[in-house]
Amino acid sequence: MPRCKYCHREISKFDSDICPYCGGERPIEDGYKTKDMTKFLDPVKGESGLYKSKSRNVYCLLTFLLGPFGVGEFYLGKARTGSAYFLLSVLWLVIFGTAMYFLVPSIGGLWFLIGYCLPFAVMAGKACYSLTKDDLKDGNGEFLR
Repeated sequence: MPRCKYCHREISKFDSDICPYCGGERPIEDGYKTKDMTKFLDPVKGESGLYKSKSRNVYCLLTFLLGPFGVGEFYLGKARTGSAYFLLSVLWLVIFGTAMYFLVPSIGGLWFLIGYCLPFAVMAGKACYSLTKDDLKDGNGEFLR
């Protein structure tokens, strides 16, 4: 933007008759040119390709097979959610899968089955539900293809 030659404030190039701040006549110097900013900026370097979105089918397969361990969420780039799934499933498996088997031997087999199969059944349901949703996004906010 040009500056007034009297008060040195930035003014619009349309204020070439009178400065709106100091009232000076013809505040823009003769021969004023705007600067070509492309001379001052470096061009973008490096190879910047298009972002390839994640696949819904791969996400559903990973969630179906290894969902309790958060593998599907790690695939989408959601590390916090994947870590939470992993920690919760390990706690669940330790508490209900193994501990109950040894604490209550008479019904230990039932607790063992519940402890190890329930998280996988829940994630299998989530995987099937994810196949029908159209608004699933990955960690970058892009829709799954």
